[in-house]
Amino acid sequence: MKRSLFLVLLAAVMFTGCCGLSYMKCHQDEVRYQATPNPVETRDNKVVVKFVGQYPKKYFAKGVAMYIQPVFTWDSGSIVLEPMTVKGEDVSGNAPTINYASGGRFTYTDQFDFRPGMETGKVTLVPIGYKADAIDDVSRFADDIIDLDNGKSFDEVLISDGVNNTSQWIDIHGTLGIAPINYNKTEGVVDAADIYFPNGQWVLNWNFPMNIKYNALESFKDLKRVMLEKGLPKQINVTGWASPEGEERLNAGVSKGRADVATDQIKLLLDDVLTIMARRAKVKEQDIPYYKYNQMKQVILTTRAAGEDWVHFTIMVEESDIYEKDAVINVVQTQQNLMKREQMLRNMAQTYPQLNEEIFPSIRRAQIALYYSEARKSDPELLKQAQIDLSRLSYDELMYVAYINYNYETKMKYYKWATEHFPEEWSAWNNAGAVAFYLDDLAESERYLNVARELNAHNPDVLNNLGLLYMGKQDYQLAKHYFDEAISEGSTDAENNLLILDLKRGNYEDAIKELKKKPCSFNLAYVQMANNETNAAIRTLDCCMDQTAEVNYLRAICYARLGDKANTLKNLKASVDQEYDYKMKAVVDVEFRAWWDDVEFKEIVKCYSVE
Repeated sequence: MKRSLFLVLLAAVMFTGCCGLSYMKCHQDEVRYQATPNPVETRDNKVVVKFVGQYPKKYFAKGVAMYIQPVFTWDSGSIVLEPMTVKGEDVSGNAPTINYASGGRFTYTDQFDFRPGMETGKVTLVPIGYKADAIDDVSRFADDIIDLDNGKSFDEVLISDGVNNTSQWIDIHGTLGIAPINYNKTEGVVDAADIYFPNGQWVLNWNFPMNIKYNALESFKDLKRVMLEKGLPKQINVTGWASPEGEERLNAGVSKGRADVATDQIKLLLDDVLTIMARRAKVKEQDIPYYKYNQMKQVILTTRAAGEDWVHFTIMVEESDIYEKDAVINVVQTQQNLMKREQMLRNMAQTYPQLNEEIFPSIRRAQIALYYSEARKSDPELLKQAQIDLSRLSYDELMYVAYINYNYETKMKYYKWATEHFPEEWSAWNNAGAVAFYLDDLAESERYLNVARELNAHNPDVLNNLGLLYMGKQDYQLAKHYFDEAISEGSTDAENNLLILDLKRGNYEDAIKELKKKPCSFNLAYVQMANNETNAAIRTLDCCMDQTAEVNYLRAICYARLGDKANTLKNLKASVDQEYDYKMKAVVDVEFRAWWDDVEFKEIVKCYSVE
């Protein structure tokens, strides 16, 4: 009996020794903390820390409060986050209440600025429990709670190991507002006629659908009327073009064939015109051939095989209603490898049928132009002159040369020169600011755009570019202000750029509705991945026109989330081969955590330094 009584008393002592706050500390391993997502991620260049704490039934004592203050630590330091308190049922005050009988949960959220190097940081917390009748809203400190309230420190809890910075891949460049080009390549042309040809051919067929669609025969016959009314022109230029999606070697021959066919036609027409002119002048029949010979000596007839018509293609795409036209133009302007550029165009035509149905057929042509004054310089002549001496170009010629140049550094050089020598022209400042933004030089972009705004305060292109600038500077309120103002002035570019603003703010629901109209856009793939539509994101990336380092990297992340090692490493290698600096990103990217110790992964991200 005495032994039984002793055991009962011992059990009572043990129970009273581990009850209330002590019980909570003894059983702290039953509490669950879950970061959402895990690991924490960046949003709009801020680390968003969000986690849920779950307490089991009959755990949280009614007279206890729990002080919670997460800390983020990384190699370069630490950041103490905002504290919060949860409390039992008998504790009064403004804080989440946890029921003793049923348990409960709380949600914690805070954020701080992301800095390079934080990718491998950790979020931890040391809960501090203490007995209390009430809590107040006055800021508390952990040391004070331990010293003044006899608080108990629980074991450290790991909330998140690493920071997912995949949100950096949102493409913020958007649609630039480039001022309209006033250079008229056809000044001096009284009339012109286009003859259209089937793909890869140069056989003349006036009944070809494109010739019928554009009344090509009537336009050609109209040249006869013009010459009979105005006399022979000073110059006749015949130019043959090919659509740019074909191979350059073949297109050179195709454009020459088309130019030769059109030259034969204008020669026949000239012979007919001169015959009529001779008879009007009452030239004797036997003297008509000599009359024609003398008249033709006064006309300069040039024939040029221009090959692939990239300039006209770019202009037609810009004027089209293709939703993703800026991405199409970007391929033309940034892809220096001609074969890759042609292949990308063929790929784009599968996604955007308007290219095959309207734009490419409109470029497969030869043009006959009648000049009654001096003809304008050709594109190659203008580009060559720009390389030799920019001062020999007029302002309109300079802006046109900058527009048709594919290299953005060269564009910037030309626009910068224009601002220095034509400081009163708003369009030079605007275009320089737009290109500076594209090149990620936000300080220069702001300098140029502020001058453009002073010169033309309500111009929609300037306002749109200012919206992009402030979005790049993460001043989203001001960015939206400028986008809204640009839209009110008629800018459609600003409407598209508002979608990117939604993405940067994490407002995926609104953005994805519009992004789905862009079936092969990088940002759509990002949103699909963020919404756990990983396979859909891969399909979107596969059909992106330009398979850049960014595209390959994001696709590697997608495959990593699917646990597909082979495709993860394949795409990662393709990405770092295109952009060496991505090695440094990948080596700390928690998306690839599963393969950080993998030999093949280490070889891919291995960096080499030059001694």
